[in-house]
Amino acid sequence: MCKPDLMILSGIFFYFMLIPDIASAEMGKIPDWTPVTRQEALDVINNTPEGEMPNLKEKDFRGQDMSGIDFRGADLFYTHMRDVNLSGSNFENANLDLAIMPGTNLEGANFRNARLNITELGDAILKGADLTEAEFVVKAKGANLEGATLVRVKGGANMNNQSMGMLRTILDYANLKNANLQDADISFCTMKFGNLMNANLNGANLTWCDLSKADFTGADLTNANLTKAKLTGTVFKNIKGKDTIIGLDTARDIKSAEFDR
Repeated sequence: MCKPDLMILSGIFFYFMLIPDIASAEMGKIPDWTPVTRQEALDVINNTPEGEMPNLKEKDFRGQDMSGIDFRGADLFYTHMRDVNLSGSNFENANLDLAIMPGTNLEGANFRNARLNITELGDAILKGADLTEAEFVVKAKGANLEGATLVRVKGGANMNNQSMGMLRTILDYANLKNANLQDADISFCTMKFGNLMNANLNGANLTWCDLSKADFTGADLTNANLTKAKLTGTVFKNIKGKDTIIGLDTARDIKSAEFDR
């Protein structure tokens, strides 16, 4: 399936923001997902000809144990996976655009080079997950990404293509303790009250991010870009590479940030 046009994604995202209960809609109401069992999902994957994407878009995984399944390269566009156990599953090169995954167990899952655009991951468990080079413009408020790998993740908002500037990565209250965000692009994100203790942000792009009340204690910020970042009450105790941080002098509300004396 071709990647949806950005304007279409923007419109659907706006709909989600206006009507948050859509993620918990019951079957028979719009939108209507097709329920599948674990075995049916495996059959689709196993019977897909080599070189084609297994078609699991707009499916309903709720109530199923989908842990450990190899979804590599699958089309999971707009699939409903709320609270599903998908721990240890392989989503490498998969399309998860608009997937509904709040509260989902994704511990140790592989998302290398996957697409997660406007994906709902609120309160999802992504401990130890590998998101290397994934497209990651997600809504992940309260998600647990402790120890996750987000190296070179593409989570930055392209504001030049957004009339309303709505498509951005949301990580408010997220747990990114000990996570690896080396060279990650999450520019324009919101990460208010985020836990980034001992995280690796070497070379990370945090331009224009709202980092209010986030805790970077012990984090490595060598060559990180904080140009125009909002630092209201942000904690930077015992960080590495402070003198190499780019754009720190342009950061907003820097006077209220907490640095070592």
